[in-house]
Amino acid sequence: MQNNYCLKLLQAIRKSNEKVLSRLICAHSHTDLPQNIPINSTLLQLTNSAKEPEGSWLVLQALWKELMSHAAARPPVLFALDGLPHIMKISDYRSPAFEKIHSQDLSLVRLFCDALSGSTSLPNGGAIIAATTRGNAPRSRSMDLALAQREAAQAGSEVPQPDPYFKGYDLRSEAVLRTVNVMKLKGLSKLEARSLMEYWAASGVLRAKCDDATVTEKWTLGGHGIVGEMERASLSSVRT
Repeated sequence: MQNNYCLKLLQAIRKSNEKVLSRLICAHSHTDLPQNIPINSTLLQLTNSAKEPEGSWLVLQALWKELMSHAAARPPVLFALDGLPHIMKISDYRSPAFEKIHSQDLSLVRLFCDALSGSTSLPNGGAIIAATTRGNAPRSRSMDLALAQREAAQAGSEVPQPDPYFKGYDLRSEAVLRTVNVMKLKGLSKLEARSLMEYWAASGVLRAKCDDATVTEKWTLGGHGIVGEMERASLSSVRT
């Protein structure tokens, strides 16, 4: 259940959504939590009931149940994950019998995958977003194939088929991605990069002259407009 991770996630949710959570009222009573949360408590009180790692997964489940409630008005939910390939494989965890555990058998990962696949609906709307990149990502042939198939279907082109000679496809991961929409993100254009750098300069964090030569240099060093790389190339003096 990854209790420590769940506790950190709840703390992050509380920090970024405190005003919203303080206005939302529990539609259910939660008597099985570390702290008794009666009906009509706020979702902020529910979130705050997780003080220690033990029981944090129960609190997260209760919060998710409240956010998915049909019985009360709820705002749309954004549930996002960076590093999709890390959950499209066997994890580093092992069972008491020392057998390897699939990432999607971890409770929190399962919660996200059910939402991403559409198995869990969002009655009040929202977005489930998973991001991946070619850097810092374990190879997942099942994920690569599933995303290529979805991208081809969206474009109306020929859908790629599995390699008949490869026996290591992960059917569970393919099932999660069977209905997703794929959107490729590219780097900024030079015009967009200039606008971003001018914003940095107006904010005082970029002290270099923002002319065509500087923009071209940082755009090139930034992998043709990758924002994070441009930030490293442009604002290194600020970080140090």
